[in-house]
Amino acid sequence: MLPRLDLRTRLVLVMHASEYGRPSASGPLAMECLPNSELHVHGRRDERVDLSPLFQADRRVLMLFPADDARPLDAVMAEGDPRPITLIVPDGSWAQARRAARRLPGTAEAEKVTLPAGPPTEWGIREERKEGGLSTFEAIVRALTLTEGIDVSAALMPVFRTMVKETWGMRGKEPTLPVADAAPPEPPRAPLEVLYIDDDIVLINKPAGALVHRGWGNDALPVLQQLRDQLGQRLHAAHRLDRGTSGVLLFARSSEMAARLHDQFAARTVSKRYLALCRGNDASLTRVDHPLAAEDGAERKPAVTDFRLLGHNGRYGLFEARPITGRVHQIRRHLKHASHPVIGDVSYGKGEHNRHFREHYGFFRLALHCCEMGFAHPRTGAPVVVKAPLDEAFTNVLARLGIDPGE
Repeated sequence: MLPRLDLRTRLVLVMHASEYGRPSASGPLAMECLPNSELHVHGRRDERVDLSPLFQADRRVLMLFPADDARPLDAVMAEGDPRPITLIVPDGSWAQARRAARRLPGTAEAEKVTLPAGPPTEWGIREERKEGGLSTFEAIVRALTLTEGIDVSAALMPVFRTMVKETWGMRGKEPTLPVADAAPPEPPRAPLEVLYIDDDIVLINKPAGALVHRGWGNDALPVLQQLRDQLGQRLHAAHRLDRGTSGVLLFARSSEMAARLHDQFAARTVSKRYLALCRGNDASLTRVDHPLAAEDGAERKPAVTDFRLLGHNGRYGLFEARPITGRVHQIRRHLKHASHPVIGDVSYGKGEHNRHFREHYGFFRLALHCCEMGFAHPRTGAPVVVKAPLDEAFTNVLARLGIDPGE
C-alpha cells in the first residue's frame, strides 16, 4: 500500500506532455504519496500552463532546478523563512525541464534552488543521466527531507524501489546499482519470447512498457532492434502495439513479406483479440461504434470495436476486445467512451482506480494484452493463428480477483 504523507510543503509537478504516462516517469508516483500536491502538463496544443496563481503571501515558492543562479537547498535556507513552501519541480528530459523553468508564466518569480551534493542515484531508470543521475522521485524525496525535517526518505524510497523493479522488469532488465562516478552499465535484457517463426515471418510476445520502434520514443533498445540482434537479421514491423500494451507482435523477414502483410492489415483481414481489465462490468457492452481522430483537431474516421465480458469482481471486469478498424489507441479510447476505462491507463483511465491497483495489487502496468492474432500466411495463404500468454503481473492480478481469462 502506498504511504500518504500530509506535509506542509506543497509539491507542484510540471511535466511535458510527451513524458506524461511514461513508465519511467517517477514524478507522478511521488504525487500519489503526497495529497498536498498538484500536476501541470505543458506542451499540449491549445493548453496554456500558468503558475502565477501559486504565488500567495502566505507561502514561499521555490523551484527545484540546477540553474546557474540556484541556491543550495538546505535546512538553514528552509528555516530562514517561516512560511510553508510550495516546491515547483519541472519533470521530463533536461531540455524539456529547462524550457519549462524558463518559459512558463510564474517560473521567473520563483526562488531557484538546487540540491546540495550527495550520493549518486541508488537506481537508474533514465537513459539520460546528469547531476548524479537522480530521478525526479529521488530529487523530490531529498528536497522534502530538507524542507520537512522528517524522515521522508524512509517512507517513500521503498515505493520508488518497487517502481524501478517493475520498470526494469517491463524492459526485460534487472536493476543494477551504479558504479561511483560512472554511469551504470546497461543491464542485459531477457530474450524476447518468440511465439512463431519461419523463413518469412516472426511473431513475439511483446513485454508491456517496451517500445516497438525507435521513432516512437528514446528507449536505448526498442523491440525491433532487440529482435534484430537476437535473430541476427534485418526485420520489418508489420504493425504496432502501444508502449504499455503487451502481446502478439508480428514482424516480416523481408520487405516483400512486409508489403503483403500491410495489405492484409489495410484490408482488415487480420483478426486480433485483446484482453482488457476495466473499471466496469456491463455485460451489455458488446460493440462501440464511435469515430476517432488520429490526433487533436484531425478529421474523425469510423472506428468499431466488439467487446465481450469474460468475468468480473465487484465493479472491475475483464473484457475481450476485437477491433474491427485500426485507429490510434482505439480500444483504450472506445472503453473510455463506454465509461469502462482500462486499469493502468494514465491517458484515458481514472487515477483513483490506477492507484487502487498499485496500492492493493502491486500492479503498475497497462491492463491491455493482445492475446491472439490470425491472418493468412503472406507466402502460402495458409491460415496462421498465434496466441500469447499473459505475463506474471497480469496473471497474478486476475487470479487475486478470481477472474478466469480463459484460453
